[in-house]
Amino acid sequence: MAAIQALRKNSWLLTVVIGLALLAFIVTGLDTSLFSSKQSNVIAEIDGVEYTYDEYYAVYDMLDNQQRSNGQELSYAQKEQVHNNAWKSFLTGKLFEKSCKELGLSTYKENLGIQGLSDEEFQDIVVGENIDPEIQYYFRNPQTGQFDKEMLLNVLSNLAAYKEQNPEFYENWIQFEKTLHENTLRRKYVSLVSSGIYVTKMEAEDNVASRNNQFDIDFVKIPYESIADSTVVVSDKDVEKYYKTVNKEKRFQQEAGVSLEYVTFDIVPTDADIKAVEDAVASKSEDFKNSKNDLLFLNLNSDTKFDGTYYKSGFLTANVDSFAFAGSIGDVTPVYFENNSYKIAKISDIRPCADSARVRHILVNSENAYELIDSLKGLVEKGADFAALARQYSVDSASAINGGIIDWFKEGEMVRSFQDSSFFGEVGKLYVAPSNYGVHLIQILNQGPKSKRVQVQVFSKPVTYSQTTRSKVYQNAVKFVSENRTQEQFESSVEANQALVLKYANNTDENQRVIPGIDDSRQVIRWAHQNKNKKGEVSEIFRCGDKFLVAVITEIEEKGIVSLEKVKDIVAEDLKHEKKKEMILNDLKSVDCSSLQSVAQAKSLNVSSSTNLSFASMTGQGIGIEPVLFATLASMKQGEITSPIAGERGVYVAQVTNAKVADLTTVEKEQETQRQRSATTLTNNIYKILEDKAEIEDNRINFN
Repeated sequence: MAAIQALRKNSWLLTVVIGLALLAFIVTGLDTSLFSSKQSNVIAEIDGVEYTYDEYYAVYDMLDNQQRSNGQELSYAQKEQVHNNAWKSFLTGKLFEKSCKELGLSTYKENLGIQGLSDEEFQDIVVGENIDPEIQYYFRNPQTGQFDKEMLLNVLSNLAAYKEQNPEFYENWIQFEKTLHENTLRRKYVSLVSSGIYVTKMEAEDNVASRNNQFDIDFVKIPYESIADSTVVVSDKDVEKYYKTVNKEKRFQQEAGVSLEYVTFDIVPTDADIKAVEDAVASKSEDFKNSKNDLLFLNLNSDTKFDGTYYKSGFLTANVDSFAFAGSIGDVTPVYFENNSYKIAKISDIRPCADSARVRHILVNSENAYELIDSLKGLVEKGADFAALARQYSVDSASAINGGIIDWFKEGEMVRSFQDSSFFGEVGKLYVAPSNYGVHLIQILNQGPKSKRVQVQVFSKPVTYSQTTRSKVYQNAVKFVSENRTQEQFESSVEANQALVLKYANNTDENQRVIPGIDDSRQVIRWAHQNKNKKGEVSEIFRCGDKFLVAVITEIEEKGIVSLEKVKDIVAEDLKHEKKKEMILNDLKSVDCSSLQSVAQAKSLNVSSSTNLSFASMTGQGIGIEPVLFATLASMKQGEITSPIAGERGVYVAQVTNAKVADLTTVEKEQETQRQRSATTLTNNIYKILEDKAEIEDNRINFN
């Protein structure tokens, strides 16, 4: 009763809701998503279970960060590879997780939010009798190169402290734990499945016979290419009839896709743009030369930022290297052009530097790290035992047990601040160096020979187009689109305009990230797949990197068998191949095929030989892979001659000149070889099998 009264009081709200629903129905047809409980951020549904974009993105983000670990920007091709790998890794994880759970191989780990190993199993592979090889690899003693269990236990006992003091390390460990659970589970699953593989003795005996029973042959091969294509005529009716007989599921299966025609309007710097950049760089030459703070100057003005590296001779580009090692601090070069940028180089420092060092250090990563390091430095300067302090205070357990000593290391083996202190400093002195791991107190014990190093800064501006140039190109694209709204107009206009080139993107998949050669073109692919009802209409203008792109949808490809119209040429070629077989076989009916010499003479060919053949190999010198030929020969006796056999590459007449039994393998060995081979094949295809068996709804098209 109360509910009815509340509804009456808010009848205006009911009217609005009904009105909006009716409006939606009239304007667009009823959109069931208005009333659906399905999440808008569901990227996949696997066997009825929904997975969100966030779950997928966590996998993508991890792979993307790994790919970017060298600090370089990814190309569009590399970005697409990351997206593809992330999707496969995401699906693989979910499918294996589901299978392991159903088989009772896993248990839910609430602290990690994943299906993982039992506590007993995990303890065994981390600190027990069967420590995982990856753990053994990461926790090696730097002096011996052997696994150091004490180092591992020290890290594990300090995990709670790392969570507060070094959260980055803690998060990395948690991710490592997750991966350890997942990888071990997959190995359990694969081991369980592959253990079910068995090869019978009869199968092994057949395989042994196919390997050990060998034969030598003489043969005449009449290749199909000996008949010119122009002499083989096939009608449209013949092609249509042949198309109906081929295995179309295997031969002409296609995925759903959209085909496009498109043109691009490239935004290219004009001569005026190029001169403007050169002048802009030249105008900063004096300011750069007189700058007292190169780091601040470059960060504010240049596309190239401050470079703290001290270079050896020969490690800079040739022109900069000769300038740097002949000049003095503060010298600058004239403006020069390199890698599509105008640049000025300046010598910012010159120092002697060692190429290697042997040091000892104390690493502290607590909140008061600097204060503690300062106190320890004072104690050492007053005569305290550095080694004892390292054992007591350093969180670098690998070196602490050796009094903090890090034996000889070369350039690139330590973080920059640690390396610079060790290579530029003086033997015996103490230095404080911060790093991502904490704060180091370093004492240099020995150094390699020192040589001149030069620090060079580069002020640069890339050559790029101006806003005026971009606007002019955009106006050209707008004019093109306004004048061409249909595919026919589009194609006619491109044909009449020599500055434009018609390009094609055939059968693009909805999850394809880029059109080859076109940066940032995911938006075009999404538009095409979301506007399949607009075939023949010209698109809006897309900004793709340094291009404006205009496209038209030319074909909608549905998943399934490709129509004859689209594969007519391929079918015609296949049919010609079959007709050549018939022509050669018919021609040989008038030839005495009981003698290889008579066949060779009739066809003006030579008799060839091939040795040590077997049914298992199905190939031989001068023959290629010919299953039908080898199956026939394997059942023949010495001296017997075949009738004409139509193979893959030609028609053969062959004679067994020597039948023999080799001792290549035994039944027992063959059983194990075949078992391992079958297990490997199954292992390599487990994911594909799980994917094929699962009902997967892929919603990536709804996301960027």
